[in-house]
Amino acid sequence: MRAFLNGQEMQFSDKGYEYVFLKPYTRHQHETIKRENGELTLQVYDNGVQIRTLVTREEAATLINRDIAIDTVNHKVYILESDTKVRKNPDGSVEIL
Repeated sequence: MRAFLNGQEMQFSDKGYEYVFLKPYTRHQHETIKRENGELTLQVYDNGVQIRTLVTREEAATLINRDIAIDTVNHKVYILESDTKVRKNPDGSVEIL
């Protein structure tokens, strides 16, 4: 299965990736819409983050309305804020500065 995050193809992981919010949230809404050709999941958080994921038989595509940093070593997706500084290490890990 192919996986895309904000338009970039990324390494698929059976365990998935954990979202790490740099700006905390207290409430969110989650809705899943099932269709014959796939499933659309909408997630809206009170910190302004919106995540939309479409899963079909061939691929999973996720759009997040923020810049992101992907830590492939620890399977984490950091959802960044506008003032966040990030260093990507050669091994695929990420450091938030």
